[in-house]
Amino acid sequence: MTPYVPVRSAHVTLQRVGQEAILHDKRLGRTHVINASAARIWELCDGTSDQEQIAATFAAHYQLPLPFVHDDVVTILATFRDLSLLD
Repeated sequence: MTPYVPVRSAHVTLQRVGQEAILHDKRLGRTHVINASAARIWELCDGTSDQEQIAATFAAHYQLPLPFVHDDVVTILATFRDLSLLD
């Protein structure tokens, strides 16, 4: 099975506002307010890392054990995918 490598849609931009961020989906005309952690995961969806690597990088960035964050990272990636924010 090929690992899932998330890639941000070219139609979606990130704007940081204080501790939150906004994803603007120009194609669908939608905006999504996300927290700083979700924004960090979004930034890691650059097409160079699979979801396991993204979870590990996220855990290291926040100095947390990987098992503590893994399922949350996978859930956020699935939400991004369900909202058509990833290609």
